[in-house]
Amino acid sequence: MGRDVERDCSVEEFVSTLRRIADSLEQDESFRIQVRGLRFTVPKTAELSIEHEVDDGEEELELQLKWSS
Repeated sequence: MGRDVERDCSVEEFVSTLRRIADSLEQDESFRIQVRGLRFTVPKTAELSIEHEVDDGEEELELQLKWSS
């Protein structure tokens, strides 16, 4: 079963989430997050990448954390 969702958020929520992620990464710890009703753990071993997409005049920047479940 696949899942691909996005959640809009305020600047304050976005910054708070980035801060939690950054703090966990710096401390070499996993962290828990909830997106659209599903709570899950991102392991400290997650692969990190930054992606820039351009398509039909729109641009997107994605900060990705990827892991096997």
